[in-house]
Amino acid sequence: MLSRNEEIENVTFQALAHPTRRIIIRILQSRNQGVSYTELITELGLSTGKLNYHLEQLKGLMEKNANHYYVLTPFGKKVVEHLNLVEQRKSSDDEKYVKAASSVQNASLQPIMKAFLSIGIAAMTFLLFFWGYIGYVATIEGAPLIIYVILPVLLGFGLCVLGLLIYALAKAPLWIRRLERKYFGESQP
Repeated sequence: MLSRNEEIENVTFQALAHPTRRIIIRILQSRNQGVSYTELITELGLSTGKLNYHLEQLKGLMEKNANHYYVLTPFGKKVVEHLNLVEQRKSSDDEKYVKAASSVQNASLQPIMKAFLSIGIAAMTFLLFFWGYIGYVATIEGAPLIIYVILPVLLGFGLCVLGLLIYALAKAPLWIRRLERKYFGESQP
C-alpha cells in the first residue's frame, strides 16, 4: 500500500506525464478567471476525444468553477509551482543529465514487453523460413498457380512484420510504449 506522499507523487507525475496536460495546466495558470472548453479546444487544436481524455487525467488538479470554466485547484496550483520551480532553477549543466535520462527513458521497455517482442521476432523468423521452404519445394516439385501468388505476398508481409518487431524492440517507439502501458501498466524501475 502506498504512503500518502507516494500517492501524491504518483498522481502528480501521471498528470504531468503528457506534454498536452502540462500545456493545459500552464494555460489555466495564466488565466485566473478560468478557461472554457471551447477556448481549450481552439487553442490546443485537439479533437474532443483527446481533450476529454487529457481533462479527465487532470481531475484533482483542475475543476470547473461556478461559470463552468476550468480553473486550477489548490493542489493544482502547488503542482504548477513545482513545475515553475524546476524551470526557474535549471542550469546549463542540467542539459547533459536531461539528455542522458531522456535517451534511457525513451528506449526502455519492461522485461515482459521485451520478451513478447523477442518471441514475436523468433516466431516470424520461423514462419519466414517455413514459407521459404514451401516456396523452394513448390519450385522444385511444382505447385498450383495460387501458391506462386500467395507465397510472395506472405513473404513480403512477414518481412515487414519482422522489421517492425525488430524496430519496436530496438527503438521502443511511442506506440509500443502506449501498448505496454495499456496491457502491462506503468513501467517499473
